[in-house]
Amino acid sequence: MLRFHSKAGADVLMLGAHADLVLRALGREPAPQGIFLPEQIAAALHRLDRAEQLPVSLPVPGAEPDEGEANDGLPDPQLRQRAWPLRELLQRAAHKDCPVLWETL
Repeated sequence: MLRFHSKAGADVLMLGAHADLVLRALGREPAPQGIFLPEQIAAALHRLDRAEQLPVSLPVPGAEPDEGEANDGLPDPQLRQRAWPLRELLQRAAHKDCPVLWETL
């Protein structure tokens, strides 16, 4: 699990597999910790905008339902849904000229 935090807003928690996919969409390689500097945020959001145009769902890698587990029939969430809380934090950080850091919990 990763925690994204900034003085610009509330912390965003994300499961590791989902965070890795979102970080790649933002143009970053997954890492246990990192930072988006204020001057890097606009480019990262632009990359995310382009990635969100792809109709790709993001299942949890390696998470297949057990035989006894009921399938809820719902589609896997799209990148836009997974990334929305982090997108909001990045936009607020850009507006307030603050960095966004992440770290493994």
